[in-house]
Amino acid sequence: MSSVLRHRCGAASSFFDFESAMVWLIIGVTYMRVGYSEFSFGYAFTENIIRAAYTGPRGAPIFPNLVQEARLGFDVQINFPGVPLFFQYKLPELMRRSTASEISTFNCPGLSVPFFRMPLMRRDLSRQHQLLIELENRYPGAVHYASPCLTDIEEFDRAYNLANVHRRSIFFSPNEIGPLPDDRSHTISYKDGLQVAYLRSEPREIRTRTFEILQEEIRYLFDREAFRSLRVASRNVLENVRSLVSPAMRIAEESISERIDSRRMAQPDVGERSLEDNEVIKDILVAREMARVDIGVDLMIAQPRP
Repeated sequence: MSSVLRHRCGAASSFFDFESAMVWLIIGVTYMRVGYSEFSFGYAFTENIIRAAYTGPRGAPIFPNLVQEARLGFDVQINFPGVPLFFQYKLPELMRRSTASEISTFNCPGLSVPFFRMPLMRRDLSRQHQLLIELENRYPGAVHYASPCLTDIEEFDRAYNLANVHRRSIFFSPNEIGPLPDDRSHTISYKDGLQVAYLRSEPREIRTRTFEILQEEIRYLFDREAFRSLRVASRNVLENVRSLVSPAMRIAEESISERIDSRRMAQPDVGERSLEDNEVIKDILVAREMARVDIGVDLMIAQPRP
């Protein structure tokens, strides 16, 4: 991890509760395949997408800051449309040899070394992929696997410093991947710039999305009735997340809500907002924490530029 990212992670560490931080750290250590961890990628993706949004072109969506302790929901526009977006961060393996089965056995069109191979959680180990499909059924076009196109730590550091990690990532729809057919390991093979990827074990083409494509799709989502008011969208997202998480997480919801209340009470904007506005923000933050800890997805809110 770069010195800049180490510093920023350390400075911002208070916005992670202990349990979710440990999950991220364990995943990151287990799957350090390209010289940086899944934890680092997830943090950098979130920080970059927020940082870059406020200098983006006219018409591009913005992403209010839901993660930094001093600004929890500070820049959320309550009366604007709000689209909930769910990202499941995946760290790939970089394939450098032409003996990889995608090339040597299946000769997947357009794929050449080096390319990336992203793992999916095995069906017998976790219901994560199926839960993402169920979530996407409720939020079409708003649930994505996100995986980087950065081959090593040097590329990662450069992208982070330029606030480009999200733009150097590729996105996949869980629904387009479809239910996993068995309990074996399955992966998605992709290459930066290639418009299709290949789901293995027996390759099948699936569509890739760049962040630019994602941005355009988000702009269309703003017009959907369910997202035209963040007041309505916030309550719906909490109810939908609550229905998908485990019974243990539903029991923990009250304590999560109390922790978020205590953190937000220290912020200067809380007293300036109405009780209803603060409830909208709290609903989003509670849903985000429950989804991150129990399903392994990061919840962000996209809004049109004021």
